Amino acid sequence: MTLLGISYTFLPPKRKKVAKSVAGSCIRFTRSLKIGVTISIDYLIAPLMGYTETEIHRRSADRIVQGCLQNGGIYIKLGQGLAAINHILPKEYIESLSILQDKCLTREKDEMEEIFLQDFGKKPEEMLREIEPEPVAAASLAQVYKGVTLNGDKVAIKVQYIDLQDRFTSDLRAIVYLLKAVTIIHPKFDLHWVLDEVIDTLHMELDFQNEGRNGEKCAKDLKKFEYVYVPKVYWNLSSKRILTTEWIDGIKITDVEGIKAQGLNISDVDKKLVTLMAEQIFHTGFIHADPHPGNVLVRKGKDGKAQIVLLDHGLYEHMTEKVRHTLCNLWESMVLRDENSLKILANDLNVKDYIVLVEMLCQAPYKISFASLDNMTLEDYMRKRVKERFDKITAALQSMPKCMMLIIRNLNTIRAIIKDHGDIINRYRIMARIATRGKYQTAKQSFYENIVGICSIVKFEAHI
Repeated sequence: MTLLGISYTFLPPKRKKVAKSVAGSCIRFTRSLKIGVTISIDYLIAPLMGYTETEIHRRSADRIVQGCLQNGGIYIKLGQGLAAINHILPKEYIESLSILQDKCLTREKDEMEEIFLQDFGKKPEEMLREIEPEPVAAASLAQVYKGVTLNGDKVAIKVQYIDLQDRFTSDLRAIVYLLKAVTIIHPKFDLHWVLDEVIDTLHMELDFQNEGRNGEKCAKDLKKFEYVYVPKVYWNLSSKRILTTEWIDGIKITDVEGIKAQGLNISDVDKKLVTLMAEQIFHTGFIHADPHPGNVLVRKGKDGKAQIVLLDHGLYEHMTEKVRHTLCNLWESMVLRDENSLKILANDLNVKDYIVLVEMLCQAPYKISFASLDNMTLEDYMRKRVKERFDKITAALQSMPKCMMLIIRNLNTIRAIIKDHGDIINRYRIMARIATRGKYQTAKQSFYENIVGICSIVKFEAHI
């Protein structure tokens, strides 16, 4: 160890940077592997020692959270992704993992100043009138500070973790290897290919200028809705690692009591959120892939009703016209229970079992009614279905178009929010109406196609 320390001391700065990154990745991988093995052993041995399943779930979830926080970066994003699948994971996992949505990590105090100097050649106080020294929130890739511009505007300054660019790729690869190792212990849990599918998209999140452009495109796409707001970007205070946007005072969308205290209606909030996400999926094809509760705020609009504020536009999915049209038809057919169409449309998405696809998209049983679940909750039933059909689900995910991975993430995240609000709206029907209109929405549309589209919408409305 002493020899390694001496060798490191004499390395050139660039080589030191690489060595530090590799060593850090190895430490994070080893820590994660240890947690994975510990959890596996706990589930095997703890029941024999008299521990309840609830105790084991809680202990395991806490280990994962602490590991994510210690590792930081992409590990936190992975934890956030797990929190979004509350239809599969036990409630103890969801409760523990939810803190990763806005938990601040401990970083060096001079890190923000250093990154400003590297990107702008100036200290923060030279570019801003005020900036609070402590972060007010943390994303998986950055911390957010509150400040005031030289013109007096309140702003949110998102500052990327200074070592993230160096460690991101190696951490992603380490997580893939970790998932492969988990597969050895749990052969059915073969999901390492998931990260391979989205690795290029995740890389785009490192470019905060790209995030700013995504936010502006999102605002343009949704401008017809007065009840949505995307914070303005201050480009003169932004770089690839720093993004400055206007400061928004809002309520986290999962804070039901806080929303009600503002005199706002939860049903109205849910309808608006589902409508906005459906507009992206079925009409624009430019989809926010990370709308977790920390990225969605609610505030009172000019009309006194709820306004949805969309934050964090780093992770987006561009959907092809072909896939968009297929999803529009698929969603309409789901509501109309048109099984022949569902089989054809599932095949268009390279999925053999249309029931698996439908249940993945809507996270509800397709062939049976809620009333016939034999005193089993919907969540318990869907967890049971996942266990029974895990191989088919994995095969479907691997065969469908690459863009579907993040679309399903979006659907799951929104479904989780609506569920936490008490499932007081029919999101399937809202989405189906928008999907039906989206079928005939193209850049160049003939008069005949317009007539066909109107007739299709009328027919659909009459049916439901």
